[in-house]
Amino acid sequence: MRRLAAGCLGFSAAVFAANYIFPLGSLLLLAALFAAAGAGLLLLRRKWLRGVVIGLFAFALGLLCFYGHALGSTEKARQLDGQTLEISGRVLEYPRLYDDYCRTEVLLETEGLPRLRALLYDSGEALRGAVPGQRFSMTARLSAADTRYGEPYDYYNSQNIYLLMNARTEAELSEPGFVLSALPARLSRAILDRIDRIFPADTAVFMKSLTLGDKSGLYEDEALYLSLSRAGLMHIVAVSGMHIAFLASLMQLLLGRTRKSALLSIALIWLFVLVVGAGPSAVRAGVMQSLLLFAPVADRENDPVTSLSLALALILLANPYAAASVSLQLSFAATAGICCLTERIYGAFSRPLSKKRRKLLRKPLAVAASSVSVAAFTVPLSALHFGTVSLLAPLANILCLWAVSLCFCGVVLACALSVALLPLGAAAAWLVSWPARYLFAAASLISRIPFAAIYTQSAFTGWWVALCYGLFIMAALSRAKLRFKLLFPTVLAAVTLAVNLLTVKAVYASGRGVMSVLDVGQGQCLSVFSGDKTFLIDCGGIGSLNNAGETAGAYLRSRGRQQIDALLLTHLHADHANGVTMLMEMADVKLILMPEDPDDEDGLLTEILEKAQSHGTEVRTVSQDETLNIGGIQARLFAPGETGGLNERCVTALVSLGDYDMLVTADAPKTVERELAEKTDLSGVELLIAGHHGSRNASSGELLSAVGGGTAVVSVGLNSYGHPTYETLERLSAYGFTIYRTDLNGTVEFRIG
Repeated sequence: MRRLAAGCLGFSAAVFAANYIFPLGSLLLLAALFAAAGAGLLLLRRKWLRGVVIGLFAFALGLLCFYGHALGSTEKARQLDGQTLEISGRVLEYPRLYDDYCRTEVLLETEGLPRLRALLYDSGEALRGAVPGQRFSMTARLSAADTRYGEPYDYYNSQNIYLLMNARTEAELSEPGFVLSALPARLSRAILDRIDRIFPADTAVFMKSLTLGDKSGLYEDEALYLSLSRAGLMHIVAVSGMHIAFLASLMQLLLGRTRKSALLSIALIWLFVLVVGAGPSAVRAGVMQSLLLFAPVADRENDPVTSLSLALALILLANPYAAASVSLQLSFAATAGICCLTERIYGAFSRPLSKKRRKLLRKPLAVAASSVSVAAFTVPLSALHFGTVSLLAPLANILCLWAVSLCFCGVVLACALSVALLPLGAAAAWLVSWPARYLFAAASLISRIPFAAIYTQSAFTGWWVALCYGLFIMAALSRAKLRFKLLFPTVLAAVTLAVNLLTVKAVYASGRGVMSVLDVGQGQCLSVFSGDKTFLIDCGGIGSLNNAGETAGAYLRSRGRQQIDALLLTHLHADHANGVTMLMEMADVKLILMPEDPDDEDGLLTEILEKAQSHGTEVRTVSQDETLNIGGIQARLFAPGETGGLNERCVTALVSLGDYDMLVTADAPKTVERELAEKTDLSGVELLIAGHHGSRNASSGELLSAVGGGTAVVSVGLNSYGHPTYETLERLSAYGFTIYRTDLNGTVEFRIG
């Protein structure tokens, strides 16, 4: 078994190295070198070298596998990039419907083109009613899926998707019929529809996420999403080993522990894996649970290391790009943590207790030990991929995992009962909803505890995470008792965290303040700090993988800010205001200012007002010029004119920290800039936020002449408008401005001493 593990680990290590280290063109040579090294060791005929030999040959095989897969997928997709072609293929999933378009996953089956999976976007009507298994044909523009918003993007490839296709003609669909390969997708849709039918509205979205991993509705419930995230409970809606274990336990409870029930459970587990989309974490759990169930049937002992390494190798054999999947990395890291540390940590927790207390606290201690073990291996990945670390995840797991198991098993039973008798299933669903509501309340309560989660955008916090790992590694290598190995670094980590948080807060509260231009993609979000006061201007962005509100909220929290004294919305374009509702879930916004009778062509006003009312946030309009004083922050707000388009009728602002001034003209055109320069002395402005993201219709010569040079920041991301234009950049340079761009420089901070 361990030789199998050596081969699987060697193969997997090669695939990860090919993903992250070795250039594609070097893989054949490297594979030959590793194979030659393995052959050389094999000639020595040493028994103790067999594992190394197997690992070297497997490493060479992994490099070859990645090379062959890349040639047949990403390289062919790049050859099709930018082409508009007649295509045909098969629909793989039900379309996701949006206001003016739909998106579905398809398999390209066009003669002369590679057989690749793709995401198809269509604004027509025909595809909206497509079902898995149907054939389609249309004209579409193709692009490679390994780039998004102008940056390398590996998520789609990790999901075995290599092309993005935008429809240019109406889709022609075949008659829907029975297709065996489409059965899991159709069964998944039937279960989702059943949950919607029998569960109350307040729990149905969560139950769908928990049972089938369908998080599309969960992301729309910003409050619940952030509560689960900050409490460290988002793992419960990512189908993984926990869900597979729940299902296997339920099957064995109903069918008994026999060889036949084990084989039937394995079959049901793999049907479930297919129904939830066969993601990396689900496949990993399916392989390991199947081996665990099959071991007694075959009169063999289950070896977790071999099971884990075999599952990883099988997934990477099917798709080597899955190595870049965050889901895969977190799933395998969590399982490795459980295998390596849980028993030892449980022993350290339980050993000092009496037998009676140990028996009473067995389950909470087991959950706590498992949570700490998982955290030890997954915190770096969470910090790297999500920029956040939940400190209270062990507490949340202790309080909530029992409810999660009830909810998962309850959904399965309620759906089964509803097939036999709908009212009976609905009654069961009503009953199962109460543990879910408890879970919502617990997550919300935990997430509101100060520093339930910390955000690692601050360099201080990143260094703290590294320090903690150094402390725990040093303790683990020491000869001290196990309790000391856990207690000593834990106490030091808590003390250094407190020092870190106080230091960060003090740094950003020192001097006259800090002005920042946040990187929110093609949009704008500006923050101003002075002491403990916080003022924001706009919060919106498009052409970015992240919601502007979540980006801004994480930035504020990583700087020790949980309250916004005032938020000015210059106007309600999506790229200036579409992150406001998410921001209000992440920070306490006291006051929102916006233009009087704002144009709402992007449909944001109602949602913002409803969210403000639910959070007790005051909303006030700017109908005339006024001065806003927030501690050491002074903001002169210039009311929009009564005529013109949405851009003409936006609020402009001159924000001051002492004698340091920042001018914000939002999307105001040259006519508004000219009026502003005529009626206001702008000669002392040190920082200019370039108008309209660097458009040629803003940052006029009259305005730049009035300011007289200094520093200019262009808040911009990938866009189709040509922002910032060459003309504008040249004009800024000609008037003596030093230029920063958020698309090139990221978030830009100015500390005012």
